[in-house]
Amino acid sequence: MKIISIGDLVTDFYYKNEKLIGINGGMTSHNIIANISQMGIKTSVCGVCGDDAAGNIAIKSLSDLGVETNYVQVIKNLKTRCFHVSYSTINDKLEFKSKKRCPICNQKRWYEESNINPNKIISVIDKDDALVFDNINEKNQIIINNTKNRKMLDLGQYFELDNYTNEEIIEKLRKKFDIINLNERVEKYIKSRFSLKKLEEIYKIIDPKLIIVTRGKKGANFVFNGIGINKELKVISNELDSTGAGDAFFSVFISEYVKNDFLIDEKFINETFEKATKLTSKVVKKFGARGHIQSLYKIKKIKNFCSCENFEVSVRKKIKRCNININNLEKRIINAINSNAYEKLKTINFSNRKNYLFVGTGGSFAGSKFSAKIINNLYGSNTIALLPRNVYYRNNDNIDNVFLFTYSGTTNDLLVGTSLLDNDKKFIITKGEIQKVVTKTNISKKNVISYRTNTNKGKERGFLSFEGAVAPASLFLKLYFEKNSDDDLETFIKNSINYWKYYFEEYFKNNKKSLKDFFEKGSCFNIFTGDFSESAAADLESKIIESGIFNCLIHEKKNFSHGRFINYEHLSDKKNIYFKSKSISTYEKRLLDYLHNDYNIIIESRYDGILCEYDLLVASQYFIYFISNFLDIDISKPSYSEDAMKIYFYKGDL
Repeated sequence: MKIISIGDLVTDFYYKNEKLIGINGGMTSHNIIANISQMGIKTSVCGVCGDDAAGNIAIKSLSDLGVETNYVQVIKNLKTRCFHVSYSTINDKLEFKSKKRCPICNQKRWYEESNINPNKIISVIDKDDALVFDNINEKNQIIINNTKNRKMLDLGQYFELDNYTNEEIIEKLRKKFDIINLNERVEKYIKSRFSLKKLEEIYKIIDPKLIIVTRGKKGANFVFNGIGINKELKVISNELDSTGAGDAFFSVFISEYVKNDFLIDEKFINETFEKATKLTSKVVKKFGARGHIQSLYKIKKIKNFCSCENFEVSVRKKIKRCNININNLEKRIINAINSNAYEKLKTINFSNRKNYLFVGTGGSFAGSKFSAKIINNLYGSNTIALLPRNVYYRNNDNIDNVFLFTYSGTTNDLLVGTSLLDNDKKFIITKGEIQKVVTKTNISKKNVISYRTNTNKGKERGFLSFEGAVAPASLFLKLYFEKNSDDDLETFIKNSINYWKYYFEEYFKNNKKSLKDFFEKGSCFNIFTGDFSESAAADLESKIIESGIFNCLIHEKKNFSHGRFINYEHLSDKKNIYFKSKSISTYEKRLLDYLHNDYNIIIESRYDGILCEYDLLVASQYFIYFISNFLDIDISKPSYSEDAMKIYFYKGDL
């Protein structure tokens, strides 16, 4: 299943105080799909553009965001539609106007009747695809009438409705769309045209599943099942540019509708409205309809041509989300250990030697393994780190408490996996907002341990989490330091971060040739773990696998001696990542001697015991980061298949 935007492609030119500042793709339906492409759903575009520079940008702007553009038809000698948005500073305020004519040469590169080929588009649509339209012109209507797919409509203009009778308008809209999004201008026009007074009356005559009217700073109105809901904005953001805010708002409702298995109720509207307004608050702070997810393309003017006719693209260095996340790691960890979360953690009575479960997934599983070791080390309690499904199928009658490690605070697998345990036994370790977690989980506020602070609001973006792995572990490490060390925890954490940052920077710089062979495409690594390296191994395996760059196997060091070496000796490439504490046993010395002729990356801590476990967990973050830099990829944005996303978004019994 994918979400497809349909319509002619457009390139937007942006000017500030009469100077061109950049260009990007545009048009409502394609802006919507550009936003959805960042929400973990497969997206595609079916449309047309010219074989000119503007057409190239219209396609590139979507392709760079991960939108499938294979079905864009490039028409020879067609001039791609261009739109011009001009900003001017008036009385210290930024005002803008948009038009189809270039403010420099006054040429209009715009055609009115759509050039899409409805039959070609219908032929590439799969039966489970969802379609997004921003108008109901004749060619779009052919697609609408001849497909049974779920359809969404963002109707921002009413001028084309003047060409139809009331009966024809109803025929075009009635029962044709799951969700229809209107602005106030179109709502007013339809009310006047049909002599209606309420939005519920519009809903009744066109009968979608949901109708939305966006009202800018005033909020939005919704009608579903004939029931009207009014939502007001709690916080009004300072606007730089409102262009694209409505597109982004609607994109969240489409995305969440898909993720919610196409169900709409009041809870869905309330929760999605909150998410949508958070996104629009970011949109209005950036130039352009897509400025919050994609910088404007800088272009160079070609001699004898106006920029709207021909240009060259200035290539800029791509900013990787992975870089942003790792560069903020130290700050986020220090903020976490100084948050109220630690005081809350200290109030838990671990000294009774009870039975505890520590549960997490992905990077959070590494944090749960580390925390389980801390509590066992400090109190002799029976602690077990498990994945959610393993909890679900256990007899947990003797479990006193379960600790859920989840970055968002509402990870579905953790909640379902522990659903048979009483909520008063559960503690959530999270970066999420306490009230939101309480609302969604029904777990008491006193049991939600959030390390979110006023100075620690910025969340990691992307599928792989650095903070989510290390920050929760750091909270439990503080318990250990309080009981076992006179050293300063912040200093220890900073030293560990700085050590591994410098270590891997030098390692990757000085071993380029051998690392090129080691990180050959299609490689499979053996990760050796044991003793005080389990958290790091779990984290690294998770990041390597989930990023999709390589495959790997985890070997417990002693268990390896029970026959695993037989398979190992038949491998064509013996590539090993070996986590090692400062001091090792006689067995490990023999194991390393056995492996020494093979291709080994040995990651050795300067510590033993619990400090080694934490130190290697930090090392894992910087190791995978430098791998991504070495391969010039952003591991925070893996490309998952359509089938994979179906199980990624699965919500239900495990």
